[in-house]
Amino acid sequence: MNMRLKVLKKHLLFCCSEHCNNQDVEDVMQEFKEQLVEKGINKTVKINKTSCLGLCGNGPFVIVYPDGIWYYNVTTDDVARIVEEHLLNGEPVEELVMLKMDA
Repeated sequence: MNMRLKVLKKHLLFCCSEHCNNQDVEDVMQEFKEQLVEKGINKTVKINKTSCLGLCGNGPFVIVYPDGIWYYNVTTDDVARIVEEHLLNGEPVEELVMLKMDA
């Protein structure tokens, strides 16, 4: 198999369990996809769905790796700010952060 090496800067994980699916996670994911294309970073930021992350009722969750930032209760209105401030400028949107992994 001949695969080209891709260099990713960020990996976004979206909880798509039953509870988060009922909290508009698909709309949030779609807004991220559109924002990543608009900002020209869709080739360096990977998006994946996950199963339950064990913090039900606080979704949609978006986890940013390798940063270890867990955003919670993310709405489509939050996406542009997360993309601009965190993904482009390296500053997490603190009021939307539920957990930070220790580096």
